[in-house]
Amino acid sequence: MNTLKVLSRYAFIFIALLATACDKDDDSSDGGDDSAASGEEFVTAKVDGADYAAAQDPVIIVGAVIDSGILNVQGGTNSGETIRFTIVNYDGPGTYVSGDNVSNQNLMGYFTVTPVAGWLNNGVTSLVDGVGTGTVEVTSDADGVVEGTFSFKGYNAEDMTMKTITEGQFKAIVD
Repeated sequence: MNTLKVLSRYAFIFIALLATACDKDDDSSDGGDDSAASGEEFVTAKVDGADYAAAQDPVIIVGAVIDSGILNVQGGTNSGETIRFTIVNYDGPGTYVSGDNVSNQNLMGYFTVTPVAGWLNNGVTSLVDGVGTGTVEVTSDADGVVEGTFSFKGYNAEDMTMKTITEGQFKAIVD
């Protein structure tokens, strides 16, 4: 039951962040800042060996938020696949881990809309054999842009499958 509560909390956070990220108007035709529209923001990786890239057209679906010491970064595709990570106690560039023990609140996840599913790497999944530790290395956090690399193995408690996310890279404008 406790696992369900934790997963529900992360699902709510994910949906809330996704909704606010999608509200961002990346259309530069209004004369605003077109750095996002020029393709400077990205989230790329390999998901089980297949290329993954956050959408760049018709809008860039990449977002980052730093609030109260928490870093959230996500990138989604037009078909509803999303890679997202949350770093609690974020303190600038450095290496952060998830899934190393049950008290670690950091979260990394790969989510799909069709079917609705999520593969997580967090404190709860640290109890599952074979999941291991996920890593985010923030290499730069300057001038309103955060960037770095990531990798993790995510676990889906519903069907007990795993997804391996490797070669992850991100660059996002902080909202």
